[in-house]
Amino acid sequence: MSDLLKSFLAGWVGGIGNLVVGHPFDTVKVLMQSSPAGTYKNSLDWVQTLMRKEGPLAVYKGVRAPMTGVGVVFAIYFLAYDATEALLRRIKGIAPGTNLTLLDVMICGGSTGVFGSLILAPAELLKVQQQTAAAKGLDGSFGAVCKGLYAEGGPRAFFRGMTATMVRDVPGSMAWFGAYEMTKQALCDDPKKPSVMQALVAGGMGGLGMWSFVIPLDAVKTRIQAARAGEPTGFFSAVRGIMAESGLKGFYRGIGPALLRAFPANAACFAAKEMAQSSLNKVF
Repeated sequence: MSDLLKSFLAGWVGGIGNLVVGHPFDTVKVLMQSSPAGTYKNSLDWVQTLMRKEGPLAVYKGVRAPMTGVGVVFAIYFLAYDATEALLRRIKGIAPGTNLTLLDVMICGGSTGVFGSLILAPAELLKVQQQTAAAKGLDGSFGAVCKGLYAEGGPRAFFRGMTATMVRDVPGSMAWFGAYEMTKQALCDDPKKPSVMQALVAGGMGGLGMWSFVIPLDAVKTRIQAARAGEPTGFFSAVRGIMAESGLKGFYRGIGPALLRAFPANAACFAAKEMAQSSLNKVF
């Protein structure tokens, strides 16, 4: 089995780990970002309200859409990273056992945001539409959301928010992989073979590195993808709308659940990925 195929399969496992741990936090973040200002006092108030209305499993609203695509998206992330790393090492003559510089890591990370967004944007659109359907008085089932989007604009409607997703994910992935790889270099004798605990810590730091600064870009993406039919869906229209409603603080709504999610979800992602890759290396 080739190294790139191993990266793809291990990345798929990592993506499922990220989703299982992180989706409830994501549901809270999305609904805080898409609800009118003042609807909820804080994240806890939102969770309590949701639990009363829809039960404990409501935090997994919209999980079906990312479940079908998130494994592939993360598989593409890690495949793109490893392929770009191999190319950089070949071009710059960097030996396999030599650590990459932070700049090289960020270049590799940025490539993942470009390719991953092509699948992640439609998956997140369906997820956001399902998560916000109840607040709009609409049917939030997977089939109903798909039918509604298709009626709105045909196949093109499923790519709403593609630009915003890429604008968020390219710099976000630079920070994600940058923090992860630099933490591994600080903790591990061999960054290519971290222990489970080292992968958990480094993965959590990668998540914090990403979400600590991309939350404003994520707020714009959420507004675009949560829009009702007929509402503006342009990037700058979303920026102006958030600014007009809530000012600068509107870009940071949902930052609490985003940061609470960042460490455990990404710790699970990277640890699952590293364990899967280690197992594949032993078998093949």
